[in-house]
Amino acid sequence: MHDKDWAACGFAEGGLYNAARPGYPPEAMDFFVEVFGLNDASHVLDLGAGTGIFTRQLLARVGRLTAVEPSESMRATFAIETPGVEILDGSDVAIPLGDREVAAVFAAQAFHWFDSPRALREIHRVLVPGGGLGLIWNERDTEVSWIRELNHAMLWDVRQPYDAGVDFGAIVSAGPFRDVRRETYRHAQLLTQGQVLQRVLTTSYITLMGDSEREALIDDVAAVVSQLPDLVEMPYATNVYVAFARDVA
Repeated sequence: MHDKDWAACGFAEGGLYNAARPGYPPEAMDFFVEVFGLNDASHVLDLGAGTGIFTRQLLARVGRLTAVEPSESMRATFAIETPGVEILDGSDVAIPLGDREVAAVFAAQAFHWFDSPRALREIHRVLVPGGGLGLIWNERDTEVSWIRELNHAMLWDVRQPYDAGVDFGAIVSAGPFRDVRRETYRHAQLLTQGQVLQRVLTTSYITLMGDSEREALIDDVAAVVSQLPDLVEMPYATNVYVAFARDVA
C-alpha cells in the first residue's frame, strides 16, 4: 500500500481524531503570521487539513482559507466542525487550485505523508512569487519519563510512521524553496485518563491493527495510563518550519 493510501486508511475515523488530537501553541500561529506577513487580505491553503484543527486556529488571522484533504471521513468531520470554509478533495501532488493562487501553504501534522519532491513542486505552483510554506508537528515530549513509557507501550519506538528526528528543513531546501527556518515550542493538552487512551487510538498504525493486536496494545497502554492522575497534562514539543518559494525559470 502506498504511503498516502496507508495514511488515508489509518485516518478513517474523523470524529475520534478531531476529539482527541491537540491544537497548536498560539506562539507558533503568531510566528507564521509574522514571518509570512499574513493579514485579512491573505488567501492561504491548509494542505492535508484533516478535521480542521489547524484551520480553525488560523481562520481569524487571514482573509480567506481553502482546505484540501484526501480522506473522505476527515472532510466530513471538517465540514461539520468548520462551517463556511471550503474543503476540497485533493492531495499533496494534486492540489485543486490554480497557479499562483495563495500567499502561503500550510501542512499541519501531514508533511511526513507527502511525496516530498513532487509535493514541493506542486506547492510551489500554487504559491504567489515568494509565497510561504509552513510545516508544523505536535510531537509528544520525550523529555518527560511517562511519555517515554507511553511511547514504548504503544509501540511508537518500533512502529512510528515517520522519524520525528528527521531534518525536514533539508528536505524542503532540496525543493524550490529558500530561507528555511526551524523553531520549537512547548505546550500541553489537559486530558483525562480515558482521553489519553482515545488520543493513542487515533495513531495511524494502531487504527489498522487487527482486533487482538490492538486489544493487547490497549492493555499495555492502560497499564501506563492507570498510574497517572485523573487529569494529566500531555506535554508536546511542537516543531515548526518556514520557507519561501524560490524564483525558478
